[in-house]
Amino acid sequence: MQIIDQNETQQFIMADKGTRFGNNIIDTIVFYFLIFLSAMLFDEVLGIVPEGGSGWFLIYFVFLYIIFHTGFEHFFSKTPGKFLTKTTVVNKDGNKPTFSNLLGRNAARLIPFDGLSFLISERGWHDQLSNTYVIKDIKQQE
Repeated sequence: MQIIDQNETQQFIMADKGTRFGNNIIDTIVFYFLIFLSAMLFDEVLGIVPEGGSGWFLIYFVFLYIIFHTGFEHFFSKTPGKFLTKTTVVNKDGNKPTFSNLLGRNAARLIPFDGLSFLISERGWHDQLSNTYVIKDIKQQE
């Protein structure tokens, strides 16, 4: 993948599968910590104890999951895992993806077996469907 930047061509280095797996583990830990904190807040403030099997909790979980990833990637082009592994999300031109691209990318994470799609292709389904890439940070490449 290339991008032209003021008469200069720059090659991007895609993040390898091990780094992507690390991103997922870190993001999952941070996300579940956020779920835990929000459950404590619901209990303290509203007196509601969220139960994992309830319908409203499933809707809340899915909503928070998509907003967590989309928000981080929209404002920072990274999730907490990508901050630690020094990677970032870009579109096919190497620019910041649009909000709708990111929303679609992160909704596609909910496709069953999306995490396993990396075993059968170079990029996961959520990358392919949203036409996004996870690359090593440009500063790290220099």
